[in-house]
Amino acid sequence: MRGILVVCLCLVATLARADGPMSARDTLRYRTESDPQGLIADVRQQLDHLGDKATPRQERDLLWLLGVTAVNINDNTALAEAELRLDSLAAARHYDLAAASAGFLRSRHLIASGTGEGISEALRAAAAVQGDTNADVSAWAKYNLCDAYAMSEKARSAFSLCQQAMDAYRALGDNWGLAESESDQGVNYGNLDQPNEAVRLDQSSRRHFASLGAQQMVVMVGDNMAQMYLKLGRVKEALSLSQASLAQEQATGRLSDALISRTDIARDYAALGQSETALASISAAVADARAAHMDGMVPDLLDVRSQLVEKAGHPQQALVDAREVIRLLGERNATAQRADVSSLESRYAAREKELRIENLEHQNNLQNMALKTAAAEAAEHNESLRREALVSLVTKGVAAATLLIAVLLFLLLRAQRRYAAEMRVQALRDSLTGIDNRRAFMQRASSLLGDGRVLREPHVLMLIDFDHFKRINDSAGHPQGDKVLAMVADYLSVAVDGIGHVARIGGEEFAVLGPRLGASAGLRLAETMRAGVAALPMPAGVPAANITVSIGVALFDGERCFDLSSWMRAADAALYSAKSYGRDRVVASSLLQ
Repeated sequence: MRGILVVCLCLVATLARADGPMSARDTLRYRTESDPQGLIADVRQQLDHLGDKATPRQERDLLWLLGVTAVNINDNTALAEAELRLDSLAAARHYDLAAASAGFLRSRHLIASGTGEGISEALRAAAAVQGDTNADVSAWAKYNLCDAYAMSEKARSAFSLCQQAMDAYRALGDNWGLAESESDQGVNYGNLDQPNEAVRLDQSSRRHFASLGAQQMVVMVGDNMAQMYLKLGRVKEALSLSQASLAQEQATGRLSDALISRTDIARDYAALGQSETALASISAAVADARAAHMDGMVPDLLDVRSQLVEKAGHPQQALVDAREVIRLLGERNATAQRADVSSLESRYAAREKELRIENLEHQNNLQNMALKTAAAEAAEHNESLRREALVSLVTKGVAAATLLIAVLLFLLLRAQRRYAAEMRVQALRDSLTGIDNRRAFMQRASSLLGDGRVLREPHVLMLIDFDHFKRINDSAGHPQGDKVLAMVADYLSVAVDGIGHVARIGGEEFAVLGPRLGASAGLRLAETMRAGVAALPMPAGVPAANITVSIGVALFDGERCFDLSSWMRAADAALYSAKSYGRDRVVASSLLQ
């Protein structure tokens, strides 16, 4: 499956060659797919022509065009040029949009090469323009983040982002952006094994592209739809769509897209019973991917070939390909920065919530100003009525109406303040368990340490991690795993009530702060919690008899643990030892020994 990159706005009109009902902006978007080599040459010529006279926005838009087109045809030289110049523009002009553009280009390239860091780059790029109020920039960032997740086959994470991009482009009246977002949402539905919904989105995307006269985009989306037709048993239709897409991709030099189409064609031939033709097609695709050093695509191609070879009755060759896939995926996963991605996702979501809170506070200020204005107008009006000695009935009526408006404004302001306060509380609560989240934990721990003084009964930190929790998710499913997490969180909250604070700081990792608890009491509490968790009855539907935890304990001694970072490291090292010694145990940091 493939995503389609979006091209931004405000470009020099001489680059656009009008084509049917398309605007100049859409024509430039179209040329990234239909005339990539020509567009790269034109962009470079325009950059040379403008030189130092180019505005930051003009230079950014031209470099974005250059980078998007380079990604489409695997032109690493042009891509490196675009990224370097965008980074330089961002640094020299403090231009966040240029920094985000470079980040999204790197993300697309990293995802295609399979290094595992593409999502992190996309999150950093989106965060750079997260507070931008320009509707076009906001829609563009949402789409590119959606596209990164969709290309990484992380459909559940991509789904809401793609929907937001669709809504944003629909509101802007941008049919091109809407068509691209619909295409990515179709990819998501396909990855969620909902082929009928995927076909519906692909057909809508094709209609929007067709309305713009972008026939090559219609064909490109058709290859996504072909994969769904194959799942639905419409094999001949699928083969026809993929062959049309392949011819177009080979003509424009889009190698990665062509490899995907050849894979789809191999599957189609296999479904039609033409196994030798299918194997020849997929083997040629594997060879071409290796020759082009497109390492990110090789495991997927080998996996398809392994399946087709096995169906053709050659189990030995299928086993060879399967082992190669496992080796390549192992190397890829070894470099994946999963913790980094999780942290960036949390920060991106937290920033979104902060922006909403800021917006509410801004509205509160406006309401407060309106309240003060209404009160001043009421006072002035009453004074005027007294001076002019108007009829008492009129005076009372106008005063009552003004008072009513002031009361309503006051009530509205109070409701807004309550809502903002609730939002602040939610920002510090873990949505699954209802206890403190990592952000709240860090604030509480930093406040606890204060000036760093060590007390007679020092503070205690415990890091708690579930043992073999993945087995529960794999065997019973994530909803049952979430029930276990919530159940254990409730137990820990009761266990530390009145003597400490518990927080969820990661997926299945918890932390307990024991202010002035001391070493002896801290170790007793840790052992009580460990035994208590092991004794908890599992919810219905969880096949395990019980769940256990490992606990690492550290004291804040002011020497080896002299700040929050060193304190966390000591507790984490103790937790690691608990895991190494066999799990289901409490291990104290060397500071307690």
